Amino acid sequence: MAVIFHKLHSSGNDFIVLTGEENPNLEALQNESFIKKICHRNFGIGADGIFFVTEEGNVRHFDSDGSESFCVNGSLCLAYLKKKFNFIPESFSLKRVRVKIERSDKPSVSFFCNIKEKGYKTVEGVKGLFVDIGNPHFFVNGFNVDRKLAKTLRNSGEFKEGANISFFEHIDDDTVKIATFERGVEDFTLACGSACAAFCAGFERKNVSFIPLSGIGIKVLFDGKSLFIEGEVEYVAKGNYFI
Repeated sequence: MAVIFHKLHSSGNDFIVLTGEENPNLEALQNESFIKKICHRNFGIGADGIFFVTEEGNVRHFDSDGSESFCVNGSLCLAYLKKKFNFIPESFSLKRVRVKIERSDKPSVSFFCNIKEKGYKTVEGVKGLFVDIGNPHFFVNGFNVDRKLAKTLRNSGEFKEGANISFFEHIDDDTVKIATFERGVEDFTLACGSACAAFCAGFERKNVSFIPLSGIGIKVLFDGKSLFIEGEVEYVAKGNYFI
């Protein structure tokens, strides 16, 4: 059996998109075993996450380990696809967060900022800001890609559901360099749009240009209520994945 897929990346954060319009068996594919297999970088197509878009316009995102999550960069990929395919919905919910695709020259999305939890914590001897806007994020001042430290923090008992760990530094007043270790992927990804959005909400920053590990920028605007995210998306491939 062949599954029709689209592969894209947003600032290096890559995703597979499957639609009900092209795959009548879409519901049967939404299981941990299939997700892990198709997202595997050696034995599958390879991706940080996968999106399922039903014919009714319902959308679900799963990380490569099969866990369901909210995702900004993947939503930017859907914004790109929206210009090519009518079956991509203009708005959708991810983990109870309503996302809207904006009409803009660049792939852009917005969503209402609901801060579920926010506060400074000292975790495993490291002080940082914890922010949960749909996904839990822990921000540590000081840029690095220390996997051992990131794994220790990500799995700390201080976080009920684990957390995405971001190390950052300011290049100037409006530019932030950031590296994020993402739960569900269990490694540093080339970019994490959710971390960029959570950073602006947590630190109450109105306009920030982020430089992730890929070097491909992500821009976030925050008006105190809603977050607007603009990024760079590249369409990589469309093809058949044989099960």
